[in-house]
Amino acid sequence: MKTEEAYLQDVLKHLRDTLPGLEAQKGEVDGDVAYGLKHYNDLNPEQFNALLLNLSTQGALSQRLAQSRFALQKPYFARVDFTPEEEAEEVHYIGKMTLLRDTSLLITDWRAPVATLYYEGRIGQAAYDCPDGNISGEITLKRQIQIENGKLINFTDIDITTSDDFLQAALGASKDRRLKDIVTTIQAEQNKIIRAPLFKNLIVQGAAGSGKTTIALHRIAYLLYNYEKNLQAKHVMILAPNRFFLSYISEVLPDLGVEQVTQTTFADFVQTCLEKKLKIIPATKAAKLKGSLNFFKAIKRYCAHIEKECLPSTGFIVEGYEIFTHEAIIELYINTYKYLPTDKRVKEIEKHLSNTLQREIPKIINGLEADYDRRRAEYKQQMPDGEKRRALIIALLDERDQILKTIKIKAKSQLKKYLRAFKLQSPLAYYQALFADVRLLEEVCQGLYTDRACALMVQETKKGLLEPDDLPPLLWMQAKLFGFENMPEIKHIVIDEAQDCSLFQLAALKEALRNASFTILGDLHQGILAPRGITNWADAAKIFPDIGEPLMLRQSYRTTVEIMDVANQVIKKLYGEGEEPAVPLAVPVIRHGDPVEFLKSGSIKDTIAKWREEGCRSIAVIGRSKEDCQVLQESLSAPLISESAEEYEGGLIIVPAHLVKGLEFDGVIITGEYSDEPYDIKLLYIAMTRALHKLVIYEGAV
Repeated sequence: MKTEEAYLQDVLKHLRDTLPGLEAQKGEVDGDVAYGLKHYNDLNPEQFNALLLNLSTQGALSQRLAQSRFALQKPYFARVDFTPEEEAEEVHYIGKMTLLRDTSLLITDWRAPVATLYYEGRIGQAAYDCPDGNISGEITLKRQIQIENGKLINFTDIDITTSDDFLQAALGASKDRRLKDIVTTIQAEQNKIIRAPLFKNLIVQGAAGSGKTTIALHRIAYLLYNYEKNLQAKHVMILAPNRFFLSYISEVLPDLGVEQVTQTTFADFVQTCLEKKLKIIPATKAAKLKGSLNFFKAIKRYCAHIEKECLPSTGFIVEGYEIFTHEAIIELYINTYKYLPTDKRVKEIEKHLSNTLQREIPKIINGLEADYDRRRAEYKQQMPDGEKRRALIIALLDERDQILKTIKIKAKSQLKKYLRAFKLQSPLAYYQALFADVRLLEEVCQGLYTDRACALMVQETKKGLLEPDDLPPLLWMQAKLFGFENMPEIKHIVIDEAQDCSLFQLAALKEALRNASFTILGDLHQGILAPRGITNWADAAKIFPDIGEPLMLRQSYRTTVEIMDVANQVIKKLYGEGEEPAVPLAVPVIRHGDPVEFLKSGSIKDTIAKWREEGCRSIAVIGRSKEDCQVLQESLSAPLISESAEEYEGGLIIVPAHLVKGLEFDGVIITGEYSDEPYDIKLLYIAMTRALHKLVIYEGAV
């Protein structure tokens, strides 16, 4: 104990000694930034570069200050002693930041390669990968250290980090209004996903409560730390199911020292890409058709049709002179610039034709002048001098001058006129035109959909209104026809609750973000948007051929054994007697709690009051539908969460079951009538697995 106490005091002293210098440096840079912004001159490149440098330094210092202030309360949480082969022993204290004193490493960042020894290694022989290769050696100590408000509370020596007291304490704590980081309790199976290489596409099938979302956020922090030369926060995007969910996870990345990651929903992302605000209505009967890969194939055909239709029918001709043949135009359009969006191809062809015109016009003029000189010489040879010959020659020269003038003046305007044939409409205009022409829709859907299915799509697609499954085609068409002018480069995208994405949605994202790697996380047992959602990860793998088998997270860290046992009995209703589940059932960490209560009647208010007295800080009353929740609100006077909600304030909320995916609460009360249909089974399972400690289900919910 004395050794650990002494080390802690040494680290805290160093932090306190260096903090004033950091604050002074930050204040100086703040002043430089304020001065640079006040006296900014966009005509002075040196001033602009200095301002950019100061802004970057300001951000780095802000992060460093925040980390140092946090570290004064809890500088590290673990220790691992490791002796590399034929080298001296290393002692690593693992925390949320790297702390150096001269050349001594006081704290090792949890994202550093050597920290893998703590998360995955066991006492004895072990190894880890780093830029220098694979480092082998021996772990002689693994220690979990509890520090609160700068004071050493306790420490425990361990071998593995699965079901120990440290983890149990973390899981048993009350829940507040936001998701928190798990750097102190990352498990081996989670660590492997967090530390997967940047450019490897991943599908993660995670049981309810396995920490999918938290793992994804820690993966982002890990990637930004270990690939800092290639990846910045602005290059990363999180795609979440709704804005309410984004509010719930909003504090994890800042707690991990990460700012400026784009966090959005698919609908918001598409509207940003299209630079257009869209009116989106609930899904229609055509959702299943539009969300499939067959519709993706149909839209690809339609874009090929658009490309063909906007090609001119002739080559580029100026006053009877063919400057560029039709075949040459097609070669440029179809093959040479095939890698570009259609609109960009047209711009490249315009450059090509303009350059060709500049080269060819002088040649044409020289040829015309030579031709007219020849004809004038013929007049002189064939006719005697006189009024008639002079009149013919004057007329000939006037004709020559007029043609030359016309070519010089009209060449550029004729080029502009020629290029107008390539002009594209907006993706939305083309998309609406497709559903206004049943024959065209049937043509692009031939062999993919019946005429009856096409008629249904036309019937359900209202002009000026779009359903969620109209967004992937629009995104794909924007990417294919125009590309993106102002969108920041995205190198890595995390898609959470991906089981409720359509296959077309994944395909559209892949096309729009061609240079990005994907981390795709979900749970097929929580897929409530079938049949348009993903029902088999093998279908998603068709879009990413290199993605491999899904990584499995079976262990559930959220709910007690009592709650998960009941939830698993519910989800088993999806399968027949003896039938194997499509994905593994959740396996709860051995943490016991109150049994699940099934009530026929009683006061929800009394249950809430009792739970609050017992220390519950977050409670959700979950109704099956929005209408159920509206009835509940009349009696409970608590906030009702809707699709448009953007902020999660914690405490007591009323929320429909379809909006609670990814969230968790100390206590959950479930009401409403649930059938044995797959949708209701999954909806009830989602609601049940939101509870950390307490669950009450009113009659009718099972």
